[in-house]
Amino acid sequence: MWGARMPVEIIVDNWNPRGKRKYRFETFCYGPLSCKLYKAGPNRKAEGRNGMVYVEEDWVDEMMTEHRDPDE
Repeated sequence: MWGARMPVEIIVDNWNPRGKRKYRFETFCYGPLSCKLYKAGPNRKAEGRNGMVYVEEDWVDEMMTEHRDPDE
């Protein structure tokens, strides 16, 4: 009920934002932090310049939601 699967655009080279782009679907949860059904999905990976890969781990999600109360 709180989740959404949404398309995401990835700019592969931030120094050349008009260059190559990739697209994928990601799942987002907009429910309260106290929701017992929520669990983090797999780490997200994004391809970068020269074949580098950035892995966004769970701590990034925790950092971005730390300002929210459990019922938000």
